Amino acid sequence: MKPGKGHSVFTLNSGARLLSLLLLIDGYNVLAPVAAPNRDPDGRWLQRERMNLVRRLVDHLTDLQRENTCIVFDAATSPQGRPSNFSVEGVAVRFAVDHPEADDLLEEMIAAHSAPRNLTVVSSDHRVQTAAKRRGCEFCDSQPWLDDLLDGKIALACKSSKQTGQGRGVEGTEKPNRVVDEEQVEAWMKEFGF
Repeated sequence: MKPGKGHSVFTLNSGARLLSLLLLIDGYNVLAPVAAPNRDPDGRWLQRERMNLVRRLVDHLTDLQRENTCIVFDAATSPQGRPSNFSVEGVAVRFAVDHPEADDLLEEMIAAHSAPRNLTVVSSDHRVQTAAKRRGCEFCDSQPWLDDLLDGKIALACKSSKQTGQGRGVEGTEKPNRVVDEEQVEAWMKEFGF
């Protein structure tokens, strides 16, 4: 989908393509990371968790949906050798390096969206949900949205959070029949610095 009437446009990085944003995901809120497992000898468990989330999105969203999706992660700095904004298979990945936390960047993106009623925000964080509600965006709690995504119920829109008082995914199109080959996985591993 080309950016146009009714869609907000964000620059991913200098000179990069523009993103017509319809799905905004609070990355670590969806991942709900906990302390590093004791079995993690290289200390890259969090990078692997981010990669797993991106892989799930690539596997379960259509091409059009991926092109309209952005995941925001907390970060003091971007991953080594990576810019703070980049794209993987169409999914925009942003690290909130110039913000105290990801919630600040999420609120900024929600406030700047030119058509907030077209935007779905995935976060269980009440601060982020309040920002979404204030602008008239749909919002979904993270775990039910992820469960629905993994069950093949793609939720770019949620059952009205305004009606239920909480966000909840709804059935969408069936998940694409997409198989990720080893070459793609290797490219992603390099992309995320593994």
